[in-house]
Amino acid sequence: MPNGLALHFKKILNWFIPMRCLGCGEMASEDHQLCAECWKSINFINTPYCKVCGYPHTVQTNSEELCDFCGYEEILYESARSALIYDEGAKKLILRLKYADHTSLVPIFARWLVNVGQDLFEDADYLVPVPLHWTRLLQRRYNQAALLVVGMKKIAPSLPKYAPQFLRRIKKTQSQGQKNKKERIENVQNAFYSSPRHKQALQDKTIILVDDVMASGTTINECIKTLVDAGCKNVRVLTLARSLLEHY
Repeated sequence: MPNGLALHFKKILNWFIPMRCLGCGEMASEDHQLCAECWKSINFINTPYCKVCGYPHTVQTNSEELCDFCGYEEILYESARSALIYDEGAKKLILRLKYADHTSLVPIFARWLVNVGQDLFEDADYLVPVPLHWTRLLQRRYNQAALLVVGMKKIAPSLPKYAPQFLRRIKKTQSQGQKNKKERIENVQNAFYSSPRHKQALQDKTIILVDDVMASGTTINECIKTLVDAGCKNVRVLTLARSLLEHY
């Protein structure tokens, strides 16, 4: 179809089916994008940030420095990166994906993850989404972390292999939202499993663990323990957003 005719057809189609913002559903100037108000409501994590955990420094400093947390706490992952600060703007978008079937958000989220994860991908072997328990998967019909990985691979096919089979959630855990740190650790303890048949495939490999949000890190840590016990050499963490209030 000639370019001029294609543009004319698109205008006619937009008249019948108006373009909508992915975030709020209001009219938008571009399809599959956010409107100006939704763009203003989200905050990307930019440099300078901690070279290990990706936590943004509160003052301008050398981006190669560690944050205070990584300076004195034992960190289970090799490195971690997140695209957004988990504030009200990010929460609104992510909850639309998780609970309201707005899978149309996956392409834009995946693009942000590919951009922020560039320094994690080198020499990594597999992309592994944090799994849902089968009962929650049945209820929700999809795992948002898995959708994000699939979306990333569509954008950048050369990324590490998608490998959801290496990690299973075998314990139906409660929501972590209202729990303190001790309760969160107990809630996810022994919640994940990696089959012994994958041990050879995982031996000395570097995994990128992908999830939508990193809060206190207890779920991430339990996943990492499971993967390391299964033979992984290193685990890196890539999340769409992270909570700054949980950094203690």
